[in-house]
Amino acid sequence: MSALSTTGHNDGITLHCLQSIAQLIPLSSAVFYRVNAYLKPEAYVLHNISNSTHQQYLEHFQPLDPLSPSRFGQQVVTVATMTPGICARHRHYYHEFMLPNHVCDMIEIFIRRGHRIIAGISLMRDIPFSSEERLRAQAVQPLLGLAIHDSLQEDNDLESILTAKEREIVGMVCEGASNKLIARQLNISLSTVKTHLRNIFAKTEVINRTELVSRTRMSSVQHAQHM
Repeated sequence: MSALSTTGHNDGITLHCLQSIAQLIPLSSAVFYRVNAYLKPEAYVLHNISNSTHQQYLEHFQPLDPLSPSRFGQQVVTVATMTPGICARHRHYYHEFMLPNHVCDMIEIFIRRGHRIIAGISLMRDIPFSSEERLRAQAVQPLLGLAIHDSLQEDNDLESILTAKEREIVGMVCEGASNKLIARQLNISLSTVKTHLRNIFAKTEVINRTELVSRTRMSSVQHAQHM
């Protein structure tokens, strides 16, 4: 579970997705969040969740969350649920956080780009989800993935999230330039190049040069298709 309001320009699309899910599967509350390259949730959008509940979660319970994306990064799971076994193994989280906040059951939907989790949706309710409702969550996951993936791609256009200097460095990386060559050609220190690359990796949600090149080429193709 995750919760925090944010104001990205595609949040309206995301909120509409949450409301659409609520029409298919009755909910008490829901949360959308993006997941960065380190499997950490960010940029949250809330549906019927208070900021105080969110703060309590972040300050005391986030590391205990059994449905956190960090627990599923190496798996192919797209929908995770609070099974009786999970509740038993995570009694403190269930009894000290979920139940006091009137959350009896949760379903976590993961949106992936390739094998990597890039976003998630927490569905919460004060009564257990039925087997049929869990199957509905499985059924709508691909459609949600398409809608949200397009929204994230639009928000993550490289020209909008990188500075001019960062875009210049990305171009050199795509040409195969080493860190030393980039430093020499831009007349900056090697440590500055490494700092720029760390920032670029974080902004583009990649973990290495290979993923960055692939991400850049994908962005270029999508930009050309919209021209």
